[in-house]
Amino acid sequence: MTDTRNPLDLRISVLEREILGFLRRRIGEDAEEVAQDVWVKITTANPDCADDASFRAYVYVVARRLLIDRYRRKRLDLVPLDRGEEPGVAPDAHSRLAAEQMAAVVQRTLGQMKPEVAEVFWLRTREGVAFKDIAERQGCSINTALGRMHAVVKRLKRALAAEGMA
Repeated sequence: MTDTRNPLDLRISVLEREILGFLRRRIGEDAEEVAQDVWVKITTANPDCADDASFRAYVYVVARRLLIDRYRRKRLDLVPLDRGEEPGVAPDAHSRLAAEQMAAVVQRTLGQMKPEVAEVFWLRTREGVAFKDIAERQGCSINTALGRMHAVVKRLKRALAAEGMA
């Protein structure tokens, strides 16, 4: 028995399964939701792709961007409020002391780093500045800004671990 569906429908069906697999490998059970968002974006955008390969590449770009947006939203949801306080909940003395000790290690470690490296950390964590904008402010490439952030995080992890806080 032969399949009587349109060849384009068959190619899209294969691509849908492929994208769903791609998303499942990265985010697990929420993949179906993101996959639906991918197809909504594509349908809304109505891209003008010359061939199957460029359409496939376009679909993957949309999927990757939605994943990045999702990771960013989750990361922002995890950012603690100042001093670890929750609205209406007073932190206990132990939590306050631990936060102060951790902040002191972070301050000391950042103070030992080159100013432009420490600045990347502060701009990103305190002000939420995008790496592209940090690079422009510092007059460097985005890869340099990302590398500086990586160096800061690595050094902070070591310093916190040395103090028994990581």
